[in-house]
Amino acid sequence: MTRRGKPRVRVVCEGFIQRRGDRVVDASSTVSLVEAGDTKTIVDTGSPRDLYAIQDGLASLKVDVESIDYVVNTHMHADHCGCNDLFLHARKVAHEKESPPLGTLVVRSDAVLVPGVTVAITPGHTEGCISVFVDGEQRVAICGDAIPTQANFASHVPPAMNVNRKLALMSMDRIIQWAEVIVPGHGPSFAVGAKK
Repeated sequence: MTRRGKPRVRVVCEGFIQRRGDRVVDASSTVSLVEAGDTKTIVDTGSPRDLYAIQDGLASLKVDVESIDYVVNTHMHADHCGCNDLFLHARKVAHEKESPPLGTLVVRSDAVLVPGVTVAITPGHTEGCISVFVDGEQRVAICGDAIPTQANFASHVPPAMNVNRKLALMSMDRIIQWAEVIVPGHGPSFAVGAKK
């Protein structure tokens, strides 16, 4: 928590995308920690190979794996949910259209997870894509592949892989209108700034 008791976001492990021409050859999602009151939430869990990087990242933030209350998967692609099993004690959250595993807390519409932290419906990349809107010192949107990179934001182009380009653009616009800072699916966070 920040000094004034507002939720905060810290990056545990920064994601990346590696391309060969127009083709994605390797990718892993950014893993973010949201702290709100006594509740700790991880948003996305990277690829399976990120296990040690996530453990190291949490250790550097002085956060115990077992203290995580929720894991929100922006969608169920393997590069965003590959280390879900690391968080055995956490309640998993995903959109019902992602066909998440049994026991997952499914969302169908925008939902407040805890005060200041909202799961927002942002389809387009997949039918069940969600983002996490954190209303803290700044409005931070952790958006998975609704905005995969800063380059997508700068060019106002949705992810190349999408189920519905029009929906993907609408979701991007929703995020951009709300956020002051964006944590994209793959890469460093950035300020929305003058592009609004």
